[in-house]
Amino acid sequence: MGLLNWFTGLFEADEASGDGGGAADAPAELDLQVDVERRAGAIMEHYELASEDARRIAEILDAAVSREDGYARTMIVDQLVREVDVDEDRARTIVDTEVGSIRNLARVRKFTAQSDDEVSVRWVDSVGRDDSPVCADVRSAIDAEGPVTPDRLRELIREAASDHDGGTPERAEDLIPHESCRHTVVRHFETS
Repeated sequence: MGLLNWFTGLFEADEASGDGGGAADAPAELDLQVDVERRAGAIMEHYELASEDARRIAEILDAAVSREDGYARTMIVDQLVREVDVDEDRARTIVDTEVGSIRNLARVRKFTAQSDDEVSVRWVDSVGRDDSPVCADVRSAIDAEGPVTPDRLRELIREAASDHDGGTPERAEDLIPHESCRHTVVRHFETS
């Protein structure tokens, strides 16, 4: 795949779901995986849900993102509203937050698998809709330091999220600085 195709593919996948909308997100070149047990625990704690509801949400997310023909966030939201005790707004927040996390974790796994060296990443808002102070702080820190490792990105997310109301430092391992984050992990390549 050429660099131009890779670059446009990065933005097309996020734009397709940028409005939380109806376009299907195909798994394409990302290996979208959900550790149902771990994700259920995080969902239960973060959203203060009953363990059965959190587990069901994790199972629904796993089934949706692993569909061969892709998924649509609105369909996942509708399923959560029907099957779990959450209203539509809360379901949308959960889906946007957790799917973003699942996709970013898949990107990190992909970048790491593609490289024999240490991977450097940046944190970008691919759709221009996330103007949160948490992510602004993460981007500023990366601008000051230069590209960072995925582990350093998690540290920066934890630090920035701790400094702001609405930040989610406890979700830094999942690359979630705040709910409904629209930022994307992108790999940095050194040019000679």
